[in-house]
Amino acid sequence: MNSRPPSKIRDAYWVHAENPNPPTDWTDRSGKWLIFTSFKKIDQYWKLIHDETIAGRLGMAAKVATSKSNELAKNPFIKVICVYTYDSSDVADVMRVRARLKEIGFEKKLSYKTDEATTSGVYAGTTEGPVSLYYE
Repeated sequence: MNSRPPSKIRDAYWVHAENPNPPTDWTDRSGKWLIFTSFKKIDQYWKLIHDETIAGRLGMAAKVATSKSNELAKNPFIKVICVYTYDSSDVADVMRVRARLKEIGFEKKLSYKTDEATTSGVYAGTTEGPVSLYYE
């Protein structure tokens, strides 16, 4: 883990964590669970997600927004953690990751967005219709 907490990083947009022993390869249908949280809780939540990711209990990888200003962020006091799965069409795996997130304390509903939607520039507030593939 980066020795500096995300709240103290101002020279990069993201901090990443990867599952060191992924059970499969990424597909072009990858996606992520989005955890939006207050800036005050980002370090605490990231430590938990980071540790679960490198222990292989979540998805393929995770990333967290840092203190660096980002034009895509609607509110500078709200940050996002992304928990990636290898394939959005593998519903069992997507929901397994969601179940583990609930087990470790993320019980409020979360959105799941495909990486294709992100790459295409589909964001809440900038497009009509739903952005999320799943909402659990």
